[in-house]
Amino acid sequence: MKKKRTSDSFDARLARLQEIVALLEAGALPLEEGLALYKEGMGLSRACREQLDRARHEIRLCTEAGPQPFEPESEADDDGAGHG
Repeated sequence: MKKKRTSDSFDARLARLQEIVALLEAGALPLEEGLALYKEGMGLSRACREQLDRARHEIRLCTEAGPQPFEPESEADDDGAGHG
């Protein structure tokens, strides 16, 4: 399963998809191997598209909320700062 985890990143999927496209475009593969690569490529394409859709959704949610004020992780540091 470690191989699957490595290929879960968008960049890894895209790189593998580009590799598959190059192999298929070269046209020097036996039919069975070409078909297997085509199926793998379609799965990678679908996974990349879904990941991009999720990212777009997150960005849309962030931009719809508008800019948020910066809040430090620890407000305890600001409490005794002598404001006032």
